[in-house]
Amino acid sequence: MPEFMWVAALGGLLTSLMTASIGTLMLWRRMTYLGDALAHTALLGLSLGLWLSLPLELALAAITMLVAILIALNHRQKDLSIDVFIAIAAHSSLALGLLAISFLPSARLDLMGYLFGDLLNLTPTDLIWLALVAVVVLSWIIMNWRALVLSSLNPELAQLAGLKPKRLQWILSLLIALVIAVSIKLVGALLMTALLITPAAIARAWSRSPQQMMLSAILVSVLAVWLGLGLSYHWDLPTAASIVSLLFAGFVLTRVGSAYLACAINPFK
Repeated sequence: MPEFMWVAALGGLLTSLMTASIGTLMLWRRMTYLGDALAHTALLGLSLGLWLSLPLELALAAITMLVAILIALNHRQKDLSIDVFIAIAAHSSLALGLLAISFLPSARLDLMGYLFGDLLNLTPTDLIWLALVAVVVLSWIIMNWRALVLSSLNPELAQLAGLKPKRLQWILSLLIALVIAVSIKLVGALLMTALLITPAAIARAWSRSPQQMMLSAILVSVLAVWLGLGLSYHWDLPTAASIVSLLFAGFVLTRVGSAYLACAINPFK
């Protein structure tokens, strides 16, 4: 196997560890739209990084985290629904990012790579960034596991137990932004949400505990990424699209299997 495939496989593993674990928490907390908004926002960060001649990873992280803070602050507003604010932030930032890039004719940028991902072009520097963020994200989840589960299932009970669910929500929002910023090059802004949410949605069908669901989501994500890489390499297919399509097929099969099993156990329900 060529060296670039080994780099892509390792990058896919690191990305799956982050996105599947964070995505499971997003699914529990019904934060799917936040991930979609921040993925679209990343393109604005990319354009600002080009305009200001900043490292693109730094610009992506800064803008996505800034938008995550603004969305979290909007929870306090009563005159505008959070869903409306997220929708506006997502599509406006995508449009502004595209416009800003269009005014940079001298910039050499593979825009399609950032929109749809380019896992096969990972560099050792990309792997270092992915590894650092993966360590931060997984360490935080492990250290705060009990608080995260309890505050996801029952925020009021978590507060009575002396926990701080609002602070956890803030940190989680920032970590979602950070994960999206470092992973956007792999699966792209338009497919990022699928990699965050679909593995957790698949794992939910057979999991019997929060720990099992998160571990299953990670396993599903890793398998989809590696199988997608194999399909892309042997049949010259778009890598990110192959990964997301495999996840979609897994989700459909899981739902059909669950419905069939439920009907077999209780056909008159």
